[in-house]
Amino acid sequence: MAGGRLVCGAPEERAVSLSTDSRSLTQGQVFWVLKGARFDGHDFLTTELAAKSSCWVVEKGRLKTGPRPPHLIEVSDTLRALQTLAARHRRRFEIPVAGITGSNGKTTTKEMLRAICLRVGASCASEGNLNNQVGLPLSVLELTAQHRYGVFEMGASRPGDIAELGAVAQPTVGVLLNIGPAHLEFFGSLEATFKAKCELIAATASDGKVVFNSDDPWLAPLEARLGARAVPFGAGPRALVRVVPPDGLVIDRRKVRVRLSSFGIVNLHNAAAAAAAAWAMGIDTPAIVAGLADHRPARMRLERLRLASGCELVLDAYNANPASMKASVSAFCSEFAEGEKVLVLGDMKELGPESGRLHSELGIWLSSLPLSAVYLAGPEMAHAFRALAGAGVPFRVRHAAEPASWLEELKSDLKPGSAVLLKASRAMRFEEISERLRP
Repeated sequence: MAGGRLVCGAPEERAVSLSTDSRSLTQGQVFWVLKGARFDGHDFLTTELAAKSSCWVVEKGRLKTGPRPPHLIEVSDTLRALQTLAARHRRRFEIPVAGITGSNGKTTTKEMLRAICLRVGASCASEGNLNNQVGLPLSVLELTAQHRYGVFEMGASRPGDIAELGAVAQPTVGVLLNIGPAHLEFFGSLEATFKAKCELIAATASDGKVVFNSDDPWLAPLEARLGARAVPFGAGPRALVRVVPPDGLVIDRRKVRVRLSSFGIVNLHNAAAAAAAAWAMGIDTPAIVAGLADHRPARMRLERLRLASGCELVLDAYNANPASMKASVSAFCSEFAEGEKVLVLGDMKELGPESGRLHSELGIWLSSLPLSAVYLAGPEMAHAFRALAGAGVPFRVRHAAEPASWLEELKSDLKPGSAVLLKASRAMRFEEISERLRP
């Protein structure tokens, strides 16, 4: 199935699981050896690993001498072989499968849709954000005969990524959430981002549905192109699943109230996307409403924590780009409209040559908000700091390369009745600030 050759070992013996990480390999697992930009798994093939593994899957010609496990399989390209194996495994199952992509909201929408599907039957879904060329195949390989639904997240940082992932997951329902300035360092423009995300349309089954955000100016024109395959969601009148703030959805002309654990209009839109995907997968409205109520926010995605001081902390630091930053701050300001509001923001990474301009625009936008203080960290946030300083804002603004420079001052702002939002790209490790603010 993977195009490999058994070099040694008995072919009738079974292997029940595999791992691509030598550090987490358990006794008897297959070690699938991968090469990356910064590592090569072939460099970790030790005697100890051979004793622990039932088999290694290696690149042809890479293992001429040295230790070996009981079985050895050679393939021409280990990553391509993993994807081929997963794609052929996927074809064993005739079930509804959703593939979800977009610049923001992928993981939250995936988890909401998973919660809905679980209301009806066993569901296989990507764990965490395993949405890349390695994580997605590993997720698809978890499919079993007991599963009635599949829900897979698809990330992209370059043209062709979604097409590659779509060939593995083979979705019957494609979900396009939005087009925003994420990974501009690699895509170069919003038009290139749009084209890359729309690779999902071609990857979705020809008789399947395509769910898309009809409020997004890049995606709205897809309705005419898709015809009967189109399942629009959003706030507009043409949406099959329509957002009705503060807590309502219209699902195929039926208005319902939804109870969400995640706050903010952005999560009501994520719920609409999940509801539209579930509808396209054949799930009825009562199960959709119940599943959305079951959903709980993932860690570091608008995660609410109560500090000993009585201050409410919101940790939304899994990732950040200009669109998600504004959505998060807007949701925070709306949820905590009363009381003092403090923002702690870090660099938005992977924006390429546009980074300075986009951080400056963020600063200008922040200057109009009813805030008590803003703390900024990272070299790129210097642009936002200068924009805020130039606007003459009535609240305190601090900036430093590292959060440690203003951390003690921040602690003095965390009073009973106040709220603080932590938001930054994952590389900034803002969860460490959260840990230091908690007792």
